[in-house]
Amino acid sequence: MRMCAGRTPRTWGREERMTASKLTVSEPALHHRPDFFIVGAPKCATSSLQALLIRHPGIFMCSPKEPHYFSSDLPGLAEVKNAAGYDALFDTAPKGASLGEASAFYLMSHDAPRRIHAVNQGARIILSLRNPADAARSWYHQLRDGFREDQTTFQASWALQEARAHGYRLPPYCPEPRQLQYREIYSYADQVARYLEVFGRDQVLILRFEEIAQAPDAVIARILNFLRLDPFSGPVALPQTNIRRQSRALWLTQMISAPPPVLRPLVGPAKRVLNALGIQPSVVMMKHLSRPAAPGPVAQQDPDFRAALLAAFKTDIDRLEQMIDADLSAWRR
Repeated sequence: MRMCAGRTPRTWGREERMTASKLTVSEPALHHRPDFFIVGAPKCATSSLQALLIRHPGIFMCSPKEPHYFSSDLPGLAEVKNAAGYDALFDTAPKGASLGEASAFYLMSHDAPRRIHAVNQGARIILSLRNPADAARSWYHQLRDGFREDQTTFQASWALQEARAHGYRLPPYCPEPRQLQYREIYSYADQVARYLEVFGRDQVLILRFEEIAQAPDAVIARILNFLRLDPFSGPVALPQTNIRRQSRALWLTQMISAPPPVLRPLVGPAKRVLNALGIQPSVVMMKHLSRPAAPGPVAQQDPDFRAALLAAFKTDIDRLEQMIDADLSAWRR
């Protein structure tokens, strides 16, 4: 089996992660302490929520959108490495503004809840959840669009999760291999429980993707009320972000995502050099090698694979349903 160059095989054990999450956390002092966090999950409208809230006159949200500073157990996602760098993201915030950020993998992270709490015990936490079978598939396509997934079907990627958890069969460029653990990302129950345990129910707002899509005005009002901010002065529309894309040349896309063996060791170093120069290869390639997908019906999944996905998430959905006292029956089909 093929390993990602330079990586040591590792299994992320549940017991190891849960033990780490219970440790007392001490954080460097921050001059700017964010007031709220949109913590995920990915492909659950977090980007749309961030793009909307950034328009509010009383809110300042940092750029980059997802610094992932507090998710130290997902080091490949970190846009800033230290407290000074994180603090600097908020240096231009207007006085009195409510500070926020939106790192979508904070929900999956075992370290983030307690690290955030150590910095600001009163932080408000917003999380958005979606039918895990649909969200996982959508996340696969985003990884493909960004040339971070080399499998040509979601079913193939799903089947590789165990091997990839041990460091095998990873794509040539894999800054954070746990982004490929679709089942872990969208098994919400333990993730939500961590935030409820650390912050309490009053400081955690749980949204569902369906609510955001069907009644965005009501969701916007709930969020601003939760953040203790005034409503928008006029009508606002929820922005569409991370729209599905399609390749301009499938053969070229696949060659870049899964280059010939002789070139694979060069991919990671080349991308790191370009990133250091301020060039994001995935953004450049997405711009020139793909285009927004044409409107039309979404391709149907194989019914047997769909059934397997639903079965894989069933127990977690059952637990979450009890935990948040919500009807999630639509997620079982």
